[in-house]
Amino acid sequence: MALIEVDGVEKSFPSHHGTIAIIKGASFDIAHGSLVAIVGPSGAGKSTLLRMIQGLDRPTAGEIRFRGQPVVSPNLEMAMVFQSFALMPWLTIKENVAFGLVARGWAPARIEKAVERYISVTGLVGFEEAYPRELSGGMRQRVGLARALAVEPAVLLMDEPFSSLDVLTAEGLREEVLQLWQDPQLPPEAVVLVTHNIEEALVMADSIVVLSHRPSRVLEVVPVGLPRPRDRKSSAFYELTDHLYSLITEGAPPGPTPAGPSERGASLPGVGPAAGGGANVSH
Repeated sequence: MALIEVDGVEKSFPSHHGTIAIIKGASFDIAHGSLVAIVGPSGAGKSTLLRMIQGLDRPTAGEIRFRGQPVVSPNLEMAMVFQSFALMPWLTIKENVAFGLVARGWAPARIEKAVERYISVTGLVGFEEAYPRELSGGMRQRVGLARALAVEPAVLLMDEPFSSLDVLTAEGLREEVLQLWQDPQLPPEAVVLVTHNIEEALVMADSIVVLSHRPSRVLEVVPVGLPRPRDRKSSAFYELTDHLYSLITEGAPPGPTPAGPSERGASLPGVGPAAGGGANVSH
């Protein structure tokens, strides 16, 4: 059985001009031990889908199941890392990491042990008493990651976690996240990453769920199948980049087409700045 099953999920919102359909009939599975990326053009509902997987939002139709059970409320076995860091500015780094544990009523000794562990593994030792305003963007995102890992989730959800960082900081943090992900002593069982960056998805993921333009459907679930660390200059990497780009631009409004694979590695069209099994699609 898959860890997460997205089965015929649809999502729409009411508006002054009628109903706006965001997602239409999305179906795919996320296996144990997989890192799955979700990509698609701006407005395709990637973040909405992530919130529905965690139970923060409900599908208009269809069903999402976790360990075979329908997701009908926020799932405490999942944790999210946000694009905007979402730290409490009045709390120290240590208190921010402990925030979810205190809310869950953990015993003080257990909280102290977990906070110490995840501050250590995310490279925050020495910054425990600092405040978010005193840290760089990359360090603040480390705090968000430590806070998410501290609750020891079965599933780590990441909503464009590197898009607000500069290029070098984002690259370093991607590598660190992959190192943490491959440590068998650390949670989670699966990671779901929303990104608009094709190259980022290929560098990190075991498989990639490609969404179409709105109302979005699953165009394909692409297995990556390349050894880590990924060689971005290999022909296989270029071929996958081209394939993903071609999928994304299917049905896109007319516009200039990049000249070669090296120009296709940054972001999906229509988006502004900002080892195991994978996902399987069913129709």
